[in-house]
Amino acid sequence: MDVPDTNESFVAYYKKQAIVPDEEWDTFIQKLHDPLPTTFRITSSREIAQSLNEMIKKVFVPYLTGIEHEGVPLEAPAPIPWYPDGLAWQLNVPKSAIRKNEGFKKFQSFLVYETDAGNLSRQEAVSMIPPLLLDVQPHHNVLDMCAAPGSKSAQLLEALHTLPRDKTIPPGLLIANDSDAKRCHLLVHQSLHRIPAAGMMVTNHDASQMPGMKIPINASDDTEGVFQALEDMDEASKRKFLEKHGGKKRVWKSLLFDRILADVPCSGDGTLRKNVGIWRDWRVGNGVGLHSLQLRIALRGIALLKPGGRMVYSTCSLNPVENEAVVSAILEACPDMTVVAVPDLLPNLVRRPGLTTWEVLTNELKPAPHPDDTSKVTSEGSEDFKGQKKVWTRTLWPNGKEAERGLENCLRLYPHLQDTGAFFVAVLEKKADSEAEKQEERAKPEPSERIKRTATDRSSPPPKEDEPQVKRVKQDTETEAMEETEDSVPISKEEEAVPEVSATDAEVDLASIPAEIIGVPSSRNGAGEFKEEPYIFLDPEDEQVKICVDFFDLDPSFPLSSLLVRNASGQALRTIYFTSPIVRELLLSNSYKRMRLTSCGVKLFARQDASRDGVFRCKWRVLAEGLELIRPFMGPKRVIRCKPDTLRVFMEALSTSIENIKDEEFVKRINEMEPGSCVLEVAVAGSDVEFEQDLVLPFWKSKASVNLMVEKTDKSALSLRLYGVDVTPHAKAPSGRELKAAAAAATLAAGESGADSSKDEMGAEGAVDESEGASV
Repeated sequence: MDVPDTNESFVAYYKKQAIVPDEEWDTFIQKLHDPLPTTFRITSSREIAQSLNEMIKKVFVPYLTGIEHEGVPLEAPAPIPWYPDGLAWQLNVPKSAIRKNEGFKKFQSFLVYETDAGNLSRQEAVSMIPPLLLDVQPHHNVLDMCAAPGSKSAQLLEALHTLPRDKTIPPGLLIANDSDAKRCHLLVHQSLHRIPAAGMMVTNHDASQMPGMKIPINASDDTEGVFQALEDMDEASKRKFLEKHGGKKRVWKSLLFDRILADVPCSGDGTLRKNVGIWRDWRVGNGVGLHSLQLRIALRGIALLKPGGRMVYSTCSLNPVENEAVVSAILEACPDMTVVAVPDLLPNLVRRPGLTTWEVLTNELKPAPHPDDTSKVTSEGSEDFKGQKKVWTRTLWPNGKEAERGLENCLRLYPHLQDTGAFFVAVLEKKADSEAEKQEERAKPEPSERIKRTATDRSSPPPKEDEPQVKRVKQDTETEAMEETEDSVPISKEEEAVPEVSATDAEVDLASIPAEIIGVPSSRNGAGEFKEEPYIFLDPEDEQVKICVDFFDLDPSFPLSSLLVRNASGQALRTIYFTSPIVRELLLSNSYKRMRLTSCGVKLFARQDASRDGVFRCKWRVLAEGLELIRPFMGPKRVIRCKPDTLRVFMEALSTSIENIKDEEFVKRINEMEPGSCVLEVAVAGSDVEFEQDLVLPFWKSKASVNLMVEKTDKSALSLRLYGVDVTPHAKAPSGRELKAAAAAATLAAGESGADSSKDEMGAEGAVDESEGASV
């Protein structure tokens, strides 16, 4: 079925809304028909981020400059001008040219492999903006309300991990939530697994009904976000604290978030450049129908936001009823919220101000009946395009206070401004509730320098006087001191139901929110019964834990209490996970079923029961994703080093016989080691490599052989990075077409030179090398 290249209703509707000036309209519409450039960013929290960026600048950009396709010059990759530290890139080359040009094919392979390795993320440029404007710091507790597919969640994790080199576990937390269970699993396995994080949780909730969670106060420095358990206090501090709280062993509070991203479901017409089917399917009602859901999600986010905290509301829609109308309703309902102007953040980003007026139209592009105009409600516009009754909520319309409340501070991003998709972003902040908190906020660090330097459950309180009792709702955030002993707190192998915890101190003016929005029932989009396995913490005295501590020579400072498994028996069967302290407290304080916890923490150890050589004393191996976390705690017992050329030997084989290794120091050390899992360290440098890097890799020693315990794609990415070619046994064999092309090129070369048979062979070899792409 042919897809139309325009939509008359779309054009007429947005012209009426005056979303761009008349003089820019033709350029705007034309850009919507152009293909979207390929964009990607480098994982900023990786140690090799800057080195990888320099490799693109100094190797790939010169290599891809001056190339033509069918007589048309092709653009080399270029940095996105507004992205911090120049770590994001744009490639504006047609797919047909990439397929036919060896240089660009090689660059595409580089992108694919480094993305699989977690060093790059392919992501639309405008999609990168909301997490940057959220300005996440390592000590923040962060909620991503509608996280799938996960590219923004990955950015948030990166920001949490901008730590000093001597720290590996940020004190903060990310909860990535999505309403669809299948999308939650995709979120875990396709996006977040690339950036393993001990402080990460994935939950499966309708974002508009995200439950409150409780966390023990015990001792906590909210300014820095550092959690200290009661058990960690000295006796004097513990006694003083318990006296202060009446001798109770546990004192609870609601978990509120420093930063919340509400990238809500939307009609998506800002993605027309890549989703051309929208031209056929677009209707005015697409956006109108989502307004109520978007507002409910945003209001729930505000309910979970800490005073002084920041929430970013965003959509990939052009429609003001999904954008400014939602923000206006938020400001009307929540007087403690403001729209923040952010001209100093991402200053090279070209943006347009938010709208302060708009029209609400029917699918026929007629003025929609305002709910306060009873004559129109009964006479026209009461059905949608399917013939169903349509409810027009008053929050769709401007209330006249938009300019006064600063809606122009919202950001509108259009395709013709910087060759992107279209996006809407509003940065909202909640006022601190006391002067002390205001002072505390002022003492916090300025917005992240990496962002700036690109430029040079409701319970009703008594009503107010003369105010209807139904008008205001205030949720209780008072500290909840529960009459519990430590023994009654949910422990490792027992799950305890937790009462609903109210989670906001925001006053919400219900009179400004229509009943059809407040009272809409929840829809879980098929989430249904929750069937995930529980997470249960291991006893530090568990036999398998003690074996791992001894075998891997773990320092006594390693937090064994944060090791957990995922099965109802609570036994270490297949995988051992690790979580940060704050995640541990959340898991012990809240029912995992009520949290609908899909995933959390980092996989640290996997069971390796037997091999051809027999059964080893330690049945556990360190996994690559947990290696960065555990290495600082490991003594020298299970660490071995090798020379760079020895590493290449390991890269070229699935398994290497020890007797065939020429590195004498390595052979002596490996023969002294007990068989099993270990860690290989190598400083890769010298003229034989194209990328210098200090590597820490999971390794395995059998009785007579060794091998790298690295996934195929990661191994290929590493090989391409270090040597410019894939030297691994998993390297893709040339296709039949490539072999025929190589043979034809060899025959042609031999005929032109009149070479003898030996030169024919050399020519064939050269042709094969060329067909695989030049080494860069």
